[in-house]
Amino acid sequence: MLRSLVQNPKVRARVLERVDEFRLNNLSNEEVWFRELTLCLLTANSSFISAYQALNCLGQKIYYANEEEIRNILKSCKYRFYNLKAKYIIMAREKVYGRLKEEIKPLADEDQQLARERLLNIKGIGMKEASHFLRNVGYFDLAIIDRHIIDFMRRIGAIGETNVKQLSKSLYISFENILKSIASNLNMSVGILDLFIWYKETNTIVK
Repeated sequence: MLRSLVQNPKVRARVLERVDEFRLNNLSNEEVWFRELTLCLLTANSSFISAYQALNCLGQKIYYANEEEIRNILKSCKYRFYNLKAKYIIMAREKVYGRLKEEIKPLADEDQQLARERLLNIKGIGMKEASHFLRNVGYFDLAIIDRHIIDFMRRIGAIGETNVKQLSKSLYISFENILKSIASNLNMSVGILDLFIWYKETNTIVK
């Protein structure tokens, strides 16, 4: 079932086009890297579409606006968690903006799991968000385990019933290893497999 999707020329072309965009992000500047981090902060506990729309509403203001202005923009865009996420964006900006790429890229080039651990020090960034960020800046050896991926894993019998909201770090890594095994059987990286599963579950490739 998944193998036939992976071999579908049209879907494969769309996935590989997205992969190329992520690889270009790897070569991009600090602003692009912080924008991707902000997107992942906004995506936590929210839909990707809602987060992406909120990011577009914020535009360049993620780099300089104060917390109140960011909060008001998020609220006007009908983003649900405008208070909390405004705070997280400001905290992340104060903590890493201006040195995000120079600190994370060398780590990720050597050890993507180590880079993920470093990103967990940013308030609002968990295992899923850190993995998502690294994939979006061109690193493909970590799994982005969200509800769509978990639903897929349940359906193929790879895992049993699990409460997504209680996904511990150890369980996340366990699920990630299962996905890596599936990806290996399909001769691809787990971060690329994610795009195929996302397409199968949502009929889109937008994350």
